[in-house]
Amino acid sequence: MKIGVLALQGNFSIHYKKILEFGETPIYVKNKENLFQCDGLIIPGGESTVMSKMLDYNNLRKTIIDIKDKISIMGVCAGMVLLSKTNSSRNLKTLSIMDFEVERNGYGRQIHSFNSKINFIPSKKNIDVCFIRAPKVLRYSKKIKCLAKLNQDPILLTDGRHLALSFHPEYSSSFEIYNYFKNIIKVN
Repeated sequence: MKIGVLALQGNFSIHYKKILEFGETPIYVKNKENLFQCDGLIIPGGESTVMSKMLDYNNLRKTIIDIKDKISIMGVCAGMVLLSKTNSSRNLKTLSIMDFEVERNGYGRQIHSFNSKINFIPSKKNIDVCFIRAPKVLRYSKKIKCLAKLNQDPILLTDGRHLALSFHPEYSSSFEIYNYFKNIIKVN
């Protein structure tokens, strides 16, 4: 299985290493040709406004939207923002792939970053995760399922094909999230 990592900006190299660690083939996605080689795509954490602009600069926005029904996408932190239908910022244009909205930096700025243990509902396991300038989910449609919460706030959403995470699974020793994503790719 080939899992792409959008490599335009952000924390793409650690996702690449994690994909290798769980035995799949990672691909850095920098252009359309790279994207068409992928069975799934991870949009990493980083700065969502910069990523949005880089998608346009590299002519990837329309291609990702066009391919969204053929491959599964996992959006991590800034990637979650990009998957959402959030339109509260004039500098940011999301991909609007999943029907939910977020508040960028909803858990605070960089200095407010924190680690937490969450219950991953599908496996019923507690996993350690890291929140860095994490987006906070404001609303999600009935088509979306919540797979994990922090206190009462949804932090992991799926529509059955795609995943959106407020936190960074790449800093966890657990592979639960990556394995779940791999299974979504196989089913779809």
